[in-house]
Amino acid sequence: MAESGFMAYLKSELEKYNGVYVPVKASWAECLTTKSAPYSKLHPNPNDEFCIDKVGPSFRILDDYAQRFRAALSRGVDPFDNQEPLEVEKVRPDGYMILNGHHRWAAAIVSGIDKIPIKIVNITHIADIEKMLKKTDRTKRVTFDLDEVVFDSEDGSFEEVPGGSEIKFPERVRLGIPALFHFFHENEYDVWVFSSKYYSIDYIKKLFKNYAVDVDGIVTGTARKMAKDRDVKKEIESLVAKKYKETVSVDNEMVVRIYGGSKDFDQHELDKNGERWSAQIMKILGEAIKNEKE
Repeated sequence: MAESGFMAYLKSELEKYNGVYVPVKASWAECLTTKSAPYSKLHPNPNDEFCIDKVGPSFRILDDYAQRFRAALSRGVDPFDNQEPLEVEKVRPDGYMILNGHHRWAAAIVSGIDKIPIKIVNITHIADIEKMLKKTDRTKRVTFDLDEVVFDSEDGSFEEVPGGSEIKFPERVRLGIPALFHFFHENEYDVWVFSSKYYSIDYIKKLFKNYAVDVDGIVTGTARKMAKDRDVKKEIESLVAKKYKETVSVDNEMVVRIYGGSKDFDQHELDKNGERWSAQIMKILGEAIKNEKE
């Protein structure tokens, strides 16, 4: 299929499924065992720039991938060697919607490749956030960025994964994070984690189970969507504001305590490279909570 033929195919796919796609949760077993899918089962995401008029595919990127794929095929090598699988979300009525990897999908099609490696993820939607909020009676929450705070450590200090885990996770949690999560739960805070990456909700839950801690809110993949859809961002903010009278935001250098329904907040600087980073946070919040009770 030439590029002109692919563009006709893309247009027909978008028209065929416009207003029909419904995201559904894939089972943990399906996420683990499904490693590839025919290109015909992989559907373009109409909200992705790849599919938007006047933005559309980058033919330079598409051509680059296609040349690499064809060269690999001519040598009898798997064209997707050294390539990350496409990140996809299961949808009804059929197949998977592409979250990340449209150009590789397109290059595979124009190169005559049928089966394409995929990774199925269950990202967060508004309905998931509504369920998370209904599930709790707490009126306070704390938020952490998974990528920059929970999984990130410039000095290499990590909390080791307990031995004997059946699932090995490549991510390693920063030293002190499990104790910090326990601290917030003991003080009646819901713990929420955010990521702009396309982690499955189930994946994050199981990862933290390895550290014997729970998370109450998991928001994945939505940062990209919210950047393009202000209505989604406003709806999420409204849901959260109705539920929580206080939010504590923790990053590497600062802990900020925000009071719902007002513009009041407290902020405290942290030594991000300090070995007792988590202890600093517990001391700051512990003293504030104690003073309020007295």
